Amino acid sequence: MTYQPLFEHVHRLPSIPGVVAELIASLDDDRASIQQISANIRKDPGLSLKLLRAANSVRYGVGRNVASIDDAILLLGFERVRTLVIASGMVGVIEHVPGLDRRAFWKTSFMVANLARAIVRHSRIGGLSPETAFTCGILHHVGSALMHIAHPEVMARIDTLVAQGAPRSELESSQFGYTFSEVGAELGRRWRFPETICRALTYQSAPLEAEPFSPYAAAVHLAIGIYRDVASGQREEHALGEMPRDVRRPLALDLLALYEESVSSLRADDELEVFLGKA
Repeated sequence: MTYQPLFEHVHRLPSIPGVVAELIASLDDDRASIQQISANIRKDPGLSLKLLRAANSVRYGVGRNVASIDDAILLLGFERVRTLVIASGMVGVIEHVPGLDRRAFWKTSFMVANLARAIVRHSRIGGLSPETAFTCGILHHVGSALMHIAHPEVMARIDTLVAQGAPRSELESSQFGYTFSEVGAELGRRWRFPETICRALTYQSAPLEAEPFSPYAAAVHLAIGIYRDVASGQREEHALGEMPRDVRRPLALDLLALYEESVSSLRADDELEVFLGKA
């Protein structure tokens, strides 16, 4: 069975704001115009307000008032502003899904995103973008949300088993013939996301199957495992030590720096209110 009937069954696919789609597309575009993109951000009052709220929050604050989009770009940098807007836009896209705990869904998304960014930041592979890794993390289980829309009762049963330690991908594959990873990648393609992100979503559960190797799929895979272990009660350092070597080895990680940043990130205050609050 393929996932195509799923997309036919869900008559109204979630849509994302145009500026968010543009920002995600620009992750792979070295010629993207900061001026044009910032102008487009200003055209969306809701996203602009969420960005300024985030820029002035404890987590992202820079010690002075951020009063405009230009101030945010100047003080935080365009890459960070871009991912803040992407995160804000995606939170607005997936709000009320039957059977899906919105707060838990986005908490997992942000934690995985932050960990994936840290992993890529401390990889010795040249040319990688930590903000692209963050975006992959934010999007990593967007396919699950779509499956909840189409199959709320079955997905609720799967969620219960996964919370007890069962493997999500195996259960979904057995029940539907596809997994949230495949659905998320297809949704990304329908949203015209860069193939770099779609490949990361496709192979996040089995990154060593990607040819060529996808560092972003590997980073998301490791991040999911770390956060799952921490959420189940393991100490942060122990969870980091459980990263599978065959997946982390190709990333050539600076483990000392990664441990330091990741432990701090995992113990940081919850950032959800910045993004879940109404604009």
